Amino acid sequence: MNNGIFRVCDNRAGHYALLLTAGAALFLLNLGGATLWDVDEGKNSTASRIMLESGDYIVPYFNGELRVDKPALLYWLQVGAYRLFGINEFSARLPSAVAALLTVLLCYELGRQLFSPSTGMLAGLILASTPMLAGAARFANPDALLNFLTVLTLFVFWRGLAAPNWFWYVAMGVTSGLAVLAKGPVGVVLPTAVIGLFLLWYRRLRIMINVRFLLSFLAFCLVGLPWYILVGMETRGDFLRGFFLQHNLERALSTMENHGGSVLYYPLVLFAGFAPWSLFLPLAFWYGGWSMIKKPWSRFACAWSRAADQAGRMEDPKSILDPRSSIRQSGYRFLCCWIGVYLVFFTVAATKLPNYILPIAVPTALLIGRFLDRWRQGLVQTPLWIMQLALGGVAMIGLCIGLGMLLLGGAVRFPFMHDHYVPGMEWWAVMGLVPGVGVFLAWRRLQRQNATGVIVCLATAIFAFFVPMAAWATATLNRHKAPRPLVEQAGALVRDKEIRIGCFHMEYLPSLNFYCQRDVIHHEDVPHVVDFLRYSVPVFLFVPENDWVEIEKSFRTPHRVVARHYDLYHAYHVVVVSNQP
Repeated sequence: MNNGIFRVCDNRAGHYALLLTAGAALFLLNLGGATLWDVDEGKNSTASRIMLESGDYIVPYFNGELRVDKPALLYWLQVGAYRLFGINEFSARLPSAVAALLTVLLCYELGRQLFSPSTGMLAGLILASTPMLAGAARFANPDALLNFLTVLTLFVFWRGLAAPNWFWYVAMGVTSGLAVLAKGPVGVVLPTAVIGLFLLWYRRLRIMINVRFLLSFLAFCLVGLPWYILVGMETRGDFLRGFFLQHNLERALSTMENHGGSVLYYPLVLFAGFAPWSLFLPLAFWYGGWSMIKKPWSRFACAWSRAADQAGRMEDPKSILDPRSSIRQSGYRFLCCWIGVYLVFFTVAATKLPNYILPIAVPTALLIGRFLDRWRQGLVQTPLWIMQLALGGVAMIGLCIGLGMLLLGGAVRFPFMHDHYVPGMEWWAVMGLVPGVGVFLAWRRLQRQNATGVIVCLATAIFAFFVPMAAWATATLNRHKAPRPLVEQAGALVRDKEIRIGCFHMEYLPSLNFYCQRDVIHHEDVPHVVDFLRYSVPVFLFVPENDWVEIEKSFRTPHRVVARHYDLYHAYHVVVVSNQP
């Protein structure tokens, strides 16, 4: 029975059915359940709504101002989702979820090409059940799109490397052009660096220095550049200056918005983003490292023979770059270049954010998947205590998450929390037991030397943990997020008559624009607030309760507080004040 999941499975249809089911459960289930997360989701989703309503699909705006943060591809896809499913959270996140689902399938196909069908399937399941990809899938920003298009570009490169022709060059140009439309220069610069480093390793850079490369460049220009040219013309260069100089060059050269970090920043992000599968990362890197080198000096020959992947060749036995080396060895080197380029580039860059290294999720999942598949088949003999330690770590992660939920929900209280609790989250602490149950069942199979059973039990437990947490635990926080409840309580979503929406000290909640479906006037001082509440048309002012208490002392114009709600981000209450008595 344990082997059945791998045998379903010797065909793409079975693998695709399993991966699509698992991915849909993690990425699509209750996708619109959680209200928008500020700041990024609020701004991106609102910019797309404005684009839909204005009919201007070239220049992105937010709150009446040019938005220079992101290119247009995400906005266009969100507009399409709005047309199909309405303007809501599900539609805003749907492009990211679909992109993540397609990335899982690409991971499978790449694993099948590099190693074997079972490795591809296992890597796809690992990838889908990582916080790194699942989080991106349920978040309305361009990262999942960029990740998908980056993986697609590198997959096309590998798939056509054995026999590069005009279609191969054009396809890479198209995919990299779309990646640039998703998030900018990183969509072409870093995949090109990966490809260049890999070809340099084999001294085959001439593959890229080919007259047919002009076809790739032409395809890239036709896909990626027209929108940039149009938006530059429409904004007289303002968008191009803001996007390329501030949000690309300046982020690389200086720390923006206090998003800095040490050289350990991204290794720690990778470990957390792949938990609990990251407990197998040291083993995956160890065996993968040996597998990408040829037989070494006699001093290391014994270690190499025990660790290196010397299994049979892939479906296509034709050597890709070097007849003297196996295709499998080339695959390990390709993954090494992929991970190395992204880690080095973003470690050197001054501004650091966890989502920047999402494109290395696929090669990392492939390395972990390949190690576990080899271990399952008995091709590597990992000491029993190491696997026991890894399983114990999975149970410990579950326990820590359970304790964290108790702490977050206020079931246990400590002074360092400063009363910043989120009631309701403590009930999710029981989910911390799920990995422990899976580890218990896996441990028993480990004692019986049933490696396949270990993997099946572990994967089942991880999915049983992540699916409810992703689909419903995040929605538990809705009662503590202010924008949508305040708009609903105050009746501030009014499209059929003239009203004004304003706020004071609330710049950090751009999702107000999404839920009010209007621009929001930001007031910088109390006199402007007073004048705002004296408008002849109905107004709604969103203001921190403590600020309103001080303002109200000297305010005599008729008004009333029409809504009040706790704000998770700053741990205080927000009120909505209207000039309608």
